[in-house]
Amino acid sequence: MNQFFYTRQEVVGGTPEAPEFKTFTDSFNVNKVIRTISLEDDRVLVLLDDLHERSQDVEDVDVKTGRVRGLKRQRNMLQSEIYLSSTDGERFFKALNIE
Repeated sequence: MNQFFYTRQEVVGGTPEAPEFKTFTDSFNVNKVIRTISLEDDRVLVLLDDLHERSQDVEDVDVKTGRVRGLKRQRNMLQSEIYLSSTDGERFFKALNIE
């Protein structure tokens, strides 16, 4: 089994007091996991070995005047960070025979 499937919830509407959620099923390749971190709220953070570059246009602000001179291209190096719920985290560790 190379793919681990988990659920992800996103707020799609409602109010701050009563948000509406939509549930998605996502997956990742377990062979790309380089680190997991157990968090205080029992979620698990999974870091993947998929370092990639993303470019975006950002405002070019003059430091002295604070005025926007235009746009400049900014490059950032990123890697995937996946937050598993406590339930999915337990399933993940069991699937890898880690207890």
